[in-house]
Amino acid sequence: MVNIPTHQQFDIVGVQAGGFQYIGCTQQDLYNLERDKRKETKGHDGEMLHDYFLLEQEKKFGFFFTIKADVENRITHCFWADAISRQSYKFYGDVIIFDTTYQTNRYSLIFAPLMGINNHGQAIVFGAAFLSDETTASFVWLLKEFLNAMPGGPPKMIITDQDPAMEKAISEVLPDTFHRYCSWHILRKFSEKLDAIKFRDHYDEFRNCIYSSENAEEFDFKWKSVLAKSGLSGHKWLQSIYEIRFRWVPAYMNHIFSAGMSSSQRAESAHSFFKDYVSHKNSLVDFMVQFSRGLLHKRHEELISDHIDINEKPRFKCPIKMEKQMAAIYTRKYYYIFQDQLWESYSYNFEVTKEDETNCILKVMRQDHEDGRARVIMYDKSKDFASCSCKLFESAGVSCRHVLAHLHKLHQVHKLSDQYILKRWTKSARSEVVMDKIDMEITVRKSLLEKRGLLFQQYSHVIDSVVLSEEASQLFRETMDSLIEKIRPLLANNSSEGVEPCAKTSSTHQFDFREPDEVKTKGRAKRIKRGKEKENGKHNSSGRHCHGCGKDGQTHDKRNCPLLNQSADVDTNENFSEDDIDTDSFHPSSNFGETEETCCACLAAANFCFLVLNINVEARSGILE
Repeated sequence: MVNIPTHQQFDIVGVQAGGFQYIGCTQQDLYNLERDKRKETKGHDGEMLHDYFLLEQEKKFGFFFTIKADVENRITHCFWADAISRQSYKFYGDVIIFDTTYQTNRYSLIFAPLMGINNHGQAIVFGAAFLSDETTASFVWLLKEFLNAMPGGPPKMIITDQDPAMEKAISEVLPDTFHRYCSWHILRKFSEKLDAIKFRDHYDEFRNCIYSSENAEEFDFKWKSVLAKSGLSGHKWLQSIYEIRFRWVPAYMNHIFSAGMSSSQRAESAHSFFKDYVSHKNSLVDFMVQFSRGLLHKRHEELISDHIDINEKPRFKCPIKMEKQMAAIYTRKYYYIFQDQLWESYSYNFEVTKEDETNCILKVMRQDHEDGRARVIMYDKSKDFASCSCKLFESAGVSCRHVLAHLHKLHQVHKLSDQYILKRWTKSARSEVVMDKIDMEITVRKSLLEKRGLLFQQYSHVIDSVVLSEEASQLFRETMDSLIEKIRPLLANNSSEGVEPCAKTSSTHQFDFREPDEVKTKGRAKRIKRGKEKENGKHNSSGRHCHGCGKDGQTHDKRNCPLLNQSADVDTNENFSEDDIDTDSFHPSSNFGETEETCCACLAAANFCFLVLNINVEARSGILE
């Protein structure tokens, strides 16, 4: 359940039992139990996954899933999302990060989570899927199922890498959503596409051009200047990424809300996090159990942040009304971002460049940098709203220092109006009621495990108390027997009534699903080598470097180096002889000094423990039947 290796499980049970001799089985029995479990479930993984999804629907109101299978009824695609994820999309689904990863299950199915960020700036999962391939048809299926499950409309922006199949699917299913390429993936290719000298001398200039340009004209001018200076004007790869600059250069997209993100690194980070829970050896059901554990951990971090926002007060830099106002409205993370902008706003001066009855245009400059960059503020008098050329509010949803300076210096505004506050960054971001496509409320109710945990915590101390007295124990047993008789009719009525309506499910087949075939994936990207590694690779292209003999271009390594093996043989012949080996101590009948009766007792205890463990496993697996 929690990915503890078998040998560590044995150690833990040994501590709980007071010693290995009291466990009742051997460590090998645990390995055999795992082997038998794998044999029992082999060939039934698809059916068990479907049963797992149905069980989740019964336990968790609002759980959504859909499965697609081929003509042989083998699972090829599946998508799932619980009520919390669906609710989160309603509040934070304006920007989505879509990225795939590998090596999460034994069938090599591609894991494709759709993610975003919450009001604390933390990565959250809106939904997840398994895909058998990365074709346009598969991505179209996933995006359609995703939209079908999520409340509200399509996102404003989706961030992906430069995958042609993804691009075609997004343009088909999400025509009104802005498709942004991950800038991090593009920047990391510079070291691969440029030669080492050009990369060393000009990469920082390219990076500065990309991130310091505030508008398209400024970017184009700087880009051409860097190309001319570096002598890379005819470089084909640089020309290709320049042609798609409107999809990844911030200056071309800062008018569209992106929640302050320019790359899919949050998804990469989340992939790394979930891989602490899952592995390429997982069955589909094992994956779901471990994925749910990781999801609970992520959501617990969100609860901790909520607790801090409610119970702790942030630090103030200056005692002004606007700062105290926003401390009560924003979450901790975005309050500190706003606080920095507010603090810096006191360092700016203004100059009115144009004004009429409806608009006022101002130039904003920092007091201590008169020769620095000047921002332009456009103030609409009819709407009483100011926008800045830096586009921080439009892209990240936080008022910039330039607009704040304009408000409190020119208009003596001491309280920020609602039009400058984006609700998704506030403490009350999740205050609305969420309805699905068929106008049913998506609610998060306590699961069976949560209810069991609360009851156990409430009454377990009673057991700890009565166990000290025989009379109290007898009274407790009699009371519990009487209580069980009273509860039994209620449980029978509850089971006959059935469960409440769940979220809509769909599948192409109504009978048992078979486990998927192992698929071939494109695999993860190769690690980019540095210049020194490339140079070493050229000299060592015909073979490998042996750390034993120190030679390049060899067909062996340190483990099977002839020179080391020859030295080891010489040392062995010099230091050992047949007389040094006590063959009696390795005789199978010696049993390390134990008697035959002791061994038989151990074997009997081990067989009994194995039987008990197997019965427990069968009882637990019966939940899915």
